[in-house]
Amino acid sequence: MPTKYLAITIAGAVSLGSYEAGAMYEILDAIAQHNDDPETARVGDSIKVDVLTGASAGGMTAAILAQKLLFAKDEFQGPYDNPLYNTWVKGISLAGLLATVDKPIEEGGDPAELSVLSSQLIERISAQTLGQCVDGKIPDCGGVHNAIDPDRELQLGLALTNLNGVNYGYELFGGGKFQYTDFSDQMLRRFKADDPSCAPWAEIQEAAVACGAFPIAFRTKDLPRVRKDYLPSDTLEDWPSDPYTFTYTDGGVLQNQPLGMAKNLVDRNDNHLGNDNRFYLFVSPSPMEGKQDLSIREESADMVQVAKRLVDVYMGQSTFRDWIEADAINGQIDILDARAKGLAEALEKPEFDADCLLKASGQILDLLYPGSPNPDRVAALARLRIQYAAEVAALAKLVPPKDAAFLSAILALEKAANLGERDKMVIYGIVTAAGNLAGAGFFAFEGFFDQRYRDHDYDWGRTVARTLLQDAKFGDPGQLGPVRYTPSPINPIVTSLNGLPLSAIQEPDVAIFKEGLAARLNEVLDDVIPDNLVERYAAKAGGHILLDYLVKKEFS
Repeated sequence: MPTKYLAITIAGAVSLGSYEAGAMYEILDAIAQHNDDPETARVGDSIKVDVLTGASAGGMTAAILAQKLLFAKDEFQGPYDNPLYNTWVKGISLAGLLATVDKPIEEGGDPAELSVLSSQLIERISAQTLGQCVDGKIPDCGGVHNAIDPDRELQLGLALTNLNGVNYGYELFGGGKFQYTDFSDQMLRRFKADDPSCAPWAEIQEAAVACGAFPIAFRTKDLPRVRKDYLPSDTLEDWPSDPYTFTYTDGGVLQNQPLGMAKNLVDRNDNHLGNDNRFYLFVSPSPMEGKQDLSIREESADMVQVAKRLVDVYMGQSTFRDWIEADAINGQIDILDARAKGLAEALEKPEFDADCLLKASGQILDLLYPGSPNPDRVAALARLRIQYAAEVAALAKLVPPKDAAFLSAILALEKAANLGERDKMVIYGIVTAAGNLAGAGFFAFEGFFDQRYRDHDYDWGRTVARTLLQDAKFGDPGQLGPVRYTPSPINPIVTSLNGLPLSAIQEPDVAIFKEGLAARLNEVLDDVIPDNLVERYAAKAGGHILLDYLVKKEFS
């Protein structure tokens, strides 16, 4: 039985990165045990991770996982001592995020006019997890994890939102040009375990911070980019220089669930082959349900409600599109497979004229693949010969052989339906409802208030992942499992923290939050109104009244 390959997409999550951390630990622990099991060696059904994509907090997690799986398997000491738990549960806190330093960035500060929370903590965590370097190399901490195939590249994709935008130009018939600005950006990189050089990871360290720079809360991030990263290059407009430095914010703003990105990276490794042994895992703390709210009305929608709803609108527009597309493509491929089966059965009948079919489909392909010989056509036929190996083998045995007619006809159908670059996707989801989590409130920032909340959500992530792994259907033919592993204990989950309302947050924590925001408000106004003391005093008084109102409204 061949090796099974897994592509993992980790969605945006803010403080619920702790949930995703727990889910990913459980998945990796299961894979590690499975690949070490003697039965796996005998059967040959090991599981390897070769694609990691993420947005926002999920992008930071994907970057950390990529490096640690390649070079530091010994850092995974257990469920409560590993790079994910140490980052998302122990390493981050409300106090740290509120510890802003109002001075220039180059002096290690957070200029007041740039963000509400301190980006220094995120920068420090990124440096500690991704920026360690000794003699120009990533420190070897046990080497490559057994979830990695040392002979295959590990593809990493981080979703980014480019605030400058990248222009593409399209020439119009009769003169003129249509310009389109793309703000949805990404950083795609490939790594192998035999190359521990630090330079590529310095870039990923910076990109991970940009990927998780939640708008307004954290400041934007500058990243130098090169034109060769952007396609199609023939329509890419000129830049002032190459490389050029763009300014980025949270990638989840426009693509919070970069499943399509994972599929594109899979194609680099699979070349549309081996689809029977390709699987996708999607990790998100958000329930896979719509965000419709019919209670909003003109007479009752205050500014706070509208502001919160706009977050739902933006985030809602950045989700589900890849899922909908994948589901539609799966349906189209099912139809193509059914047509292929029916065609093969028809061709087996003596009266079916294979030569006529070959001639007709060949003429169609000459239109769809102009030029002779067309290398894309040759490659596509070779791919289909593998994908439909059983049908081709049966038809090749006939006298005269009819396999060429079958392949030509199927390629014509596939190309006409634009399915040549599309493959069926088996997608597993590790998702949950907000009512099961402690940190889902306050735009998913609630988990930052207390480590107990993050521990709760981490353990719930492990629980949801374990439910998937132990589902009997997970081991059915055509699935990723069965996975041979013995789960380690999960700390008891305090159910009173499920769906924790903001009103349940302890007064000292609310006071820390309010004091931190008040201090930040003062810094902003000092910067914006530096000289006029009367205006500054009036603005501060009004600002603090508004802050008191908002805190009381949200936390009571």
